[in-house]
Amino acid sequence: MKKLPLIILAIFLSAVCLSCFAFEFKNTLQRGIENLIKNKDCTLGISVIYGDEILTIGNKKQPLLSVFKIFIALKILNDNDNLDKIITVEKSIIDENTHSPMLKKYKKHPIKISLKELLYYMISQSDNNACDILLDYLGGPKNVQKYLKDTGFSQIVVSVNEKEMNADINKQYLNKAYSKDVAKIIKLANEGKLLSEDKTAVFNELMLQTTTGNDKLKAGLPDSAVLGHKTGSSSRKPDGIKIADNDAGFVILPDGRIYYIAVLISDSKLSNSENAKLIAEISRVVYEYISAQNY
Repeated sequence: MKKLPLIILAIFLSAVCLSCFAFEFKNTLQRGIENLIKNKDCTLGISVIYGDEILTIGNKKQPLLSVFKIFIALKILNDNDNLDKIITVEKSIIDENTHSPMLKKYKKHPIKISLKELLYYMISQSDNNACDILLDYLGGPKNVQKYLKDTGFSQIVVSVNEKEMNADINKQYLNKAYSKDVAKIIKLANEGKLLSEDKTAVFNELMLQTTTGNDKLKAGLPDSAVLGHKTGSSSRKPDGIKIADNDAGFVILPDGRIYYIAVLISDSKLSNSENAKLIAEISRVVYEYISAQNY
């Protein structure tokens, strides 16, 4: 039999290598995660994207809570070229009984604040007032929903704002998505496939500046890894069930490789610290697996 030309042999071996990785990614990593989540009293949606491969555990839409702020940010960035634009916010739209770090700075009404600063408060500080101000500026949830549909993510549901969710705990279930769609849209945004280059840089920086959830995805990573992410956390129902505890984002390895991860926990009987620890452990297993790969 004639020897295969070296280039053909190289292509063949590369294809075999990628096929083996895909198999391991869907089996070895999945087993590692499933060992962690076995017998946990909660519902989990987990997705990891590395290169062209995606691993998903869980097959139902789960409540997003503040993770849905990512979609508002993308719509704002998509629609507005001047992020230094100042808008006026009347007192009537402000909720003083919600998580809102911006109110420590802006104590007098009406508030005059730029779109860029509102984006920072909404994503990096998870400010609920900043979220509702920007959502109102966009014309409400229906316009974010249309943007998601136009972008190819019609399965993601955005129908209520933060004020509505704070007023009625049952509405915290309404904004929801599959974990795979959350990971996918973050990937597209991070890679510059949804926004211009300069706006992509703004989006990534907002995610990198996040200060919430240090005990979640971040706690499972070494100091040498870089995390850009958005967390989401709900209230507890009268029976003690936590509606959602979430964290989703991108991880940059020391060698520059990137992967995307979304961990959505819902209807959890675990404590807040147990939820966070579970997310951190999943994060650790994923990082250790991917960092050990050579491609």
